[in-house]
Amino acid sequence: MPKKWTHTAAFAHFGTKPHNVQWSWSARSADGKTVVVTFWQDLFERKDGRLIYARPRPDAAIAVRPGFHELMENLAWARDRCDGRFRVIVAKAKNPNADRRSIDACFPSQMVMKLTHLDVASGAFVAEAEGI
Repeated sequence: MPKKWTHTAAFAHFGTKPHNVQWSWSARSADGKTVVVTFWQDLFERKDGRLIYARPRPDAAIAVRPGFHELMENLAWARDRCDGRFRVIVAKAKNPNADRRSIDACFPSQMVMKLTHLDVASGAFVAEAEGI
């Protein structure tokens, strides 16, 4: 039987600790060399044979959440200090159609993703999995 991960344990797997276990979507290691981001499993897509995760400008309800602001800071950190690369926690939503999603299950992925676009002002970003 596969291991059941908590979100906090998935962060710890990469040597990171979420700022707030209730609302953090991302984290970075104490030495700043590793950024970890939580992505919803159902929002990955294949484009031209590549696995990507693209988020357009978020709606106003998401843009004001502290987890979103922290995510933008951590993605900018990855862009500026980690050559755009970061690790991923894959999360499955209890209800993918809910206005406010919650995690049903999650796990630390082996994939490394690289930002191909980040607009911190609007919150839009695109990342591509490396080697997949």
